Amino acid sequence: MEMKFCQSCGVILDGSVAKEGAPGFCTWCVDEKGNLKPKEEVKAGVADWLKSFAPKEGNPDFMKRAENYLNAMPAWAKE
Repeated sequence: MEMKFCQSCGVILDGSVAKEGAPGFCTWCVDEKGNLKPKEEVKAGVADWLKSFAPKEGNPDFMKRAENYLNAMPAWAKE
């Protein structure tokens, strides 16, 4: 069985997160019309997600980490 991933953020696309009408993208990365959200908006969401795994001490630059992560994703690699 082939797993499919969001081309923007990498989340596994299953029935609960796949965006109908926007193949290849999840509900967090597209707007209500099925258009890919701006990169800065997606990056902020990825940065928040990364924070959830971080220890309380220290102050890593989550926006920079999110930028590096998104640059490796197919939707953003050509920018």
